[in-house]
Amino acid sequence: MINFKPKIPAMLGALAVLTAGAAHAELLEYTFKAPDGTQRSLTPNANYANPTGNISFALSAGIDRKVKISVLRSDGTVVSTATSHLLGATDRITVGGKSYYGAELQLPAPVGGAYTIRAEILASDGSTVQTDEYPLTVDVTPPTYSSLAPVYSNYGQVTSGDVWKLGLGGSEDNAFLLSGISDESPIKGVKAKLYRQDGSLYKDVSVNYDDANGQARQSFQSGFFPASDLDEVFTLQFEISDSAGNSYLSPRQKVMFDSITNAPSAPFGVYDPSSTNNLGPGLTGFVAYTEGMTVKTNPIKLAWRVPRDNWHEYREGGINMTNALGEMSKVGEDASYVYLVTTAPYGNTDGNYWRWVNFGQWGGGGIAYNLTLSPSAPKSPRLLGVDYNYSDIGWSSFYRYWVNNSVLPVTVSSIRVKVEPRPYVQTAVHRGSCEIPVGQDSCVIANSFTMAKGTTGYVHDNATVFNPDKSLRSNPLWAEVNWNDQHYPQLSQQFDQNSKVFTLFVNQPGRGAYFDRLRLRSAWIEDSKGNKLSPTGGLIANNWENYTYQWDLKTLPEGQYSLVAAAEEMHGPLTRQPMFQITSDRTPPTMTLSVADGAAIQTLDDVVITLADAIDPSPKLTSIALVGGPANDKVQLSWREESKGRFRLEYPVMFPSLKEGESYTLTVSGEDAQGNAVQKAVGFEYKPRQVMLADGMDGKVMVPAVTHEFVHADGKRIIETKPLTLSDGAVVTGSYDVFATLRSDAKVPLVVNGVRIEPGQTMGIMSQHDFGASGGRLSIPVKPAVPDVVGSSSLLVMTSAPNSPILVVDINTWKGTAKLSAESWTIRQVIDPVKIYALPESGVPCRFTTKEDVAMAADPIRDPVCLLQWDRTPDEAEQTTQDNNGMKVAGLVGQAVSIGEQPVEYSLYLFSGDGSKVKVGSGSQNLTVTTAYGSVGYTPIDDIAQVNRVIEDFDVNFKQSKGPDCSITLSADRAKKEAANKAVGSASRACLFEWQQIPDGLVQDPLSESPSLSGSLASNGVHPLGWRVSIFTRNGTR
Repeated sequence: MINFKPKIPAMLGALAVLTAGAAHAELLEYTFKAPDGTQRSLTPNANYANPTGNISFALSAGIDRKVKISVLRSDGTVVSTATSHLLGATDRITVGGKSYYGAELQLPAPVGGAYTIRAEILASDGSTVQTDEYPLTVDVTPPTYSSLAPVYSNYGQVTSGDVWKLGLGGSEDNAFLLSGISDESPIKGVKAKLYRQDGSLYKDVSVNYDDANGQARQSFQSGFFPASDLDEVFTLQFEISDSAGNSYLSPRQKVMFDSITNAPSAPFGVYDPSSTNNLGPGLTGFVAYTEGMTVKTNPIKLAWRVPRDNWHEYREGGINMTNALGEMSKVGEDASYVYLVTTAPYGNTDGNYWRWVNFGQWGGGGIAYNLTLSPSAPKSPRLLGVDYNYSDIGWSSFYRYWVNNSVLPVTVSSIRVKVEPRPYVQTAVHRGSCEIPVGQDSCVIANSFTMAKGTTGYVHDNATVFNPDKSLRSNPLWAEVNWNDQHYPQLSQQFDQNSKVFTLFVNQPGRGAYFDRLRLRSAWIEDSKGNKLSPTGGLIANNWENYTYQWDLKTLPEGQYSLVAAAEEMHGPLTRQPMFQITSDRTPPTMTLSVADGAAIQTLDDVVITLADAIDPSPKLTSIALVGGPANDKVQLSWREESKGRFRLEYPVMFPSLKEGESYTLTVSGEDAQGNAVQKAVGFEYKPRQVMLADGMDGKVMVPAVTHEFVHADGKRIIETKPLTLSDGAVVTGSYDVFATLRSDAKVPLVVNGVRIEPGQTMGIMSQHDFGASGGRLSIPVKPAVPDVVGSSSLLVMTSAPNSPILVVDINTWKGTAKLSAESWTIRQVIDPVKIYALPESGVPCRFTTKEDVAMAADPIRDPVCLLQWDRTPDEAEQTTQDNNGMKVAGLVGQAVSIGEQPVEYSLYLFSGDGSKVKVGSGSQNLTVTTAYGSVGYTPIDDIAQVNRVIEDFDVNFKQSKGPDCSITLSADRAKKEAANKAVGSASRACLFEWQQIPDGLVQDPLSESPSLSGSLASNGVHPLGWRVSIFTRNGTR
């Protein structure tokens, strides 16, 4: 039977990723809440979805565009629609980690059914610039199935009730079969989940899904369950998922499994007719088994011992024994073991007759022993081989597993049996019989059969040789001759024209017969000349007699093909089915960009992209990425197709390339219908026309790092531009929106015309600004959004006027700080003068003054002058303006009196053009004042350490021995007066000299202004002489 199914199927297995087409520019993704409450995001080409509530659509376009989304029924009528506002520079969205200009629109989720999603880019007047449509099937109903059951579940397995009890079965592939799987959407996958008795997940595996028959099969013959002895209760569940995102979890089914036999590996005892030994219950005459021992009887008689808890009578998962060669009986038991006795011809341990049997299984363990037959015991027949006389090849072994149908018909005319000679007549039995005389080694059985064309069959008869009374028999052999010229593969196919994925469904009648030797060998694709082709793909599902193959025809070598699908069964039956003609295109489209690498452009309208392909009439762009510029921005651009294969960019916001290293790279990717991709990148500098500031500044504006909005001295705002002109030189008139973008590397957020803008953000700052009324100019206030942050922030100002120039201005914030300098920051009371200067720190653009009228008269932006006010000064210091290298600088001069740390604190103020006084900075530094004691010293001019009493008159005069110059006086009034009248900052000093102790006989010269003693000493001994030197502050403090 040959069928062709035109319906597009679910894409399965490893090729699922190949089904995705390229996403179009304007619909990026849509998100919604699924029935189970999870939030889902899908690409536009997902085709199937399970939305509830509202669907949010992310759409991309350029600035000065609108985006529109509509849901249409199959007849074209509109279910719902939504349109965005006119996109501006602020409208950035992020999808999949990439940034786009666009908007998110919401529509209510439609009821289940087939729809078309229409995404449009609109011009500002509402006309359609680009339209793309995407199929969407809405399905909120999970998949269903009709039955779940183990297959080939014989040998006592239990497959009904609350707990299934399963084993390894026979030669068939034991499996769970989920049947009747159906859904409104294609099935995406089936998973099997197995939980252990403690609740832990042991297996979570994908299951072969047969889409053509709605079945899923999970083998449990091996590898699915852990080793188990029917002593653990597992839980089994199947999860079915559809392409819309719905899933169904089957009810929990309890399952037990037996794969452990634990049969004895050797006999327990051997019967000895001459022994009276009792080896165990019922085992009189048996001796213990040892390897290589001699057995005295034939048939041999063996004893076996099995633990009671592994015997089927006492535990369901226990074992039994079957023996068709002789006796098998339970002869006794005790508290721990069950004892068995068996008889069989020596040397015959064939498992078809004699074996251990586990629960749910044909077998479980073989029989093995190592015994030597006594010479006194008769030998068993020994079968060496069987040959058939075939009509095509003559005599050959009866092991001919796959007879190819190309040689049929084949007739077997006779059968020859080969044995070891025996001293008795042997009878060979196989599809008849013949006798082998004493001492001879073969005989021929007269039997024939024909393997005919158009038939199928399996010769699997037993061959055995007997002694005359049939008390002894040989080891058996089994014929293995099978053929098939009746069951041919049946093919049906599906082809997805969009993805170029071809699916072939093969049904192999009779699968599993002859111990699964009747099965599919392979399936493939070939051309009309019989040459096998090798596209990517192959077998993706094996559901016993139903196979599913899948190939990606895009991976065929380039050329034209008339394709044929073929499948062959193991015995040679071959089915071919013509498919269709296809042209394989492996050559990418040709792409050109109108901009040369390294060029400078004024507008993105200069960029034209062309895309052409030799096979596909409509190759598509898949992505356009713009990277670089002064802020190293990264944004995905949308585009419009203005004519067949000719594309232009939708507008982003771009900063101009003002210096080296600020170029942009545009990377454009496209592909044809077969997925051949092309990509080109071009670097360019963006050099749009720029409008200048009206005051002639070079695009750099210095403003204090405070949140006050300054104006110029003439009352104008910080940003005042020259008239904006169009390309033809005409001044811009009319009303247009104005936007401002703060470059992403900006150090300070700004408030522009009352709108706060963060780094990397674009905001509308003026709505429908009347350029006609302003003479084409812009007047924009600006201030830092946060205080005390110093740095540069590049601001781009643009308008929605077509092809109007842009303004780029660097707003540099500064903090008012002074560099305080002094001759020394540690001084002595009164002795050392205070001399402190205040200069602007590096980077502070304002000059300092202590005169308020001077500060008020200056322009705070073009030529700022900061008013310096001293908030705390040393206790006898005064404010002054001093000349420092020809420049007037503010400072403090005087002296300090109080010992300790004396703070020097200042504040800086800037006057805005409106007269407001704004604090722009402050600072402080401590002056350390130490005691003046010991800083000035006086000593006698002559040595007076030793003089003669009475006999010798002498004078005592003083000179200054240390410290700064200090004119000495004995008059306190004079010392105070000179201190009070001393000019501020003067280095002159007057010191008061006071005698503290004068020896008898010495007197101060009354006419002298300086210390001078004269006279003589009347007595011998030490005569103390003491004095004190003091200095007065300007306020009279000593």
